[in-house]
Amino acid sequence: MKANDTKIETFLQGSKQFVVPLFQRTYSWEKEDIEKLWTDLKATRDDPDYIHFFGSFVTMPIPTGPGIPDEYIVIDGQQRLTTIFTLLVALRNQINHLNPDYLNKDEIDEMYLINKFQPQFKYKLIPTQADRTIFNNLVDDPNPFFDNAHMLFDVYNYFKNEFSSLSSINELIEYKDALLSRFMVVDIYLESGDDPYLIFESLNGTGKPLTQSDLIRNYLFMRFDQNDQESQEKYYRKLWYPMQQELQDNLEYFIRHFLSINGVLPNFNKIYSVFKEKYDVEAKNQDDVIKLMEELHRYAGYYAKFLNPEKESNENIRSYFEKFKRLEVTTPYPLLLALYNDYAKKPNEMGRIDTEVFLECLKSIETYVLRRAVCKIPVNALNQYLPTIYSSLDPENMSESLKDMFKNAKGTRRMPDSEEFKKCFKDGIMPKKTIRYVLEEIEKYPDNKELVDPSTLQIEHIMPQTLTEEWKKELGETWELIHKKYLENVGNLTLTGYNPEYSNRTFKEKNNMEKGFKKSGLRLNAYLSTFETWNKEGIIKRTNYLLRIALELWNVD
Repeated sequence: MKANDTKIETFLQGSKQFVVPLFQRTYSWEKEDIEKLWTDLKATRDDPDYIHFFGSFVTMPIPTGPGIPDEYIVIDGQQRLTTIFTLLVALRNQINHLNPDYLNKDEIDEMYLINKFQPQFKYKLIPTQADRTIFNNLVDDPNPFFDNAHMLFDVYNYFKNEFSSLSSINELIEYKDALLSRFMVVDIYLESGDDPYLIFESLNGTGKPLTQSDLIRNYLFMRFDQNDQESQEKYYRKLWYPMQQELQDNLEYFIRHFLSINGVLPNFNKIYSVFKEKYDVEAKNQDDVIKLMEELHRYAGYYAKFLNPEKESNENIRSYFEKFKRLEVTTPYPLLLALYNDYAKKPNEMGRIDTEVFLECLKSIETYVLRRAVCKIPVNALNQYLPTIYSSLDPENMSESLKDMFKNAKGTRRMPDSEEFKKCFKDGIMPKKTIRYVLEEIEKYPDNKELVDPSTLQIEHIMPQTLTEEWKKELGETWELIHKKYLENVGNLTLTGYNPEYSNRTFKEKNNMEKGFKKSGLRLNAYLSTFETWNKEGIIKRTNYLLRIALELWNVD
């Protein structure tokens, strides 16, 4: 099973046939259904920014041979699909009536109603036997008339009368464009092994990677009363569609992290099955499903701020979201979601935390993540550990209890204490993204407001990667050992916007040249300008200098 959002236009275009199987009921939309569709179409036409959710179509592709249109069995949505085709017939006829010479008068016929170049498979919709003759006559006859009453003919006449009240081609084209381009549907199609009679079980039992959020969306809207299209449209437009548009490809990641608040992070290919198992129990009825969607929508707003920190209005909170993004870390997201929800609560609401407490929590998370990164402790264990933390925190002392949780964690969950952190910082080789982050944060500490855009800076090896004879002489007889041990040491690294110019020049040249360390606007490089030579002792001295600042920045006491 596969599912995606699409426009009516895309759904109908191409060489294809939709066949309504015999087990489906005959056309049965009542007048109020037709009136509701017309009201929605008018609203969509009147507001160019309005997107109308028109439900889902469930189809099963049937294998065909060369030169034969793609064939789809319509499992669900045949009432809406038949109505749309009938509306297009009425619209086509009115366009031709107003202006028989209209340049694009055949567009609706040839693109949406028929397969022009495959006359033996002419009609794109093949209704049930009881509806087929009248539908075919509607498509074929520009002025259809029938003696006997039929619901499809009544529908045609309704739309014909509405379109007849319009006096210009442009108005008709506006209705056409609104229907085809801004009526959104969920296109769900089964694969050959799926049983159409067990459609809902087929949908719920799939579980393929990259389609988990589609399955969840479909599951939620199937929990609505299927006769209540108005509610489906309302909550799709109000809750699901904005969330989907904002998070895009991150929607699946968000739902995974949302599910792991106070719990276990599910595997990617189990997101839907975990979601269904949980909310089959917790969401008993449509009202519960709406509340769940409101909750998802609210948390998605928080998540969007993690991904795009500029959306956060509080400058200090925004700076932490930017830090987590620079660290390329997502493992704290379940915990961040829970904490942000507490922060976002209304004053005096139970469980609310104020800005100061939230910032303290963010600082603790940064310190925990950074210290582990410096010591290169694998993050795998955090996928299962961090989601469990929130439920263990003291609601009366959230920030202190979070700090204690991190300090007391053991094994692969541990936060390096001062001794381990010092050793890793001085003797270890940090990942490049960690090195960059450490240097940028030290440059800003404690209140440097003049830091240039970090994206314009590169990491510079003070003792270069390729040693010249001058460098070997400056390092001394053990130059080879020094180079091997200290090349990637944090004390030998800095930030600069002039990496190509520095290249493998001598330290004296890097220090005194135009745009050199002595003339650099960076504090990191101002300290370097105090050295006359660069060797093992200088690297160790600068490492200790940086370490003192790092211990202040990421203090755990």
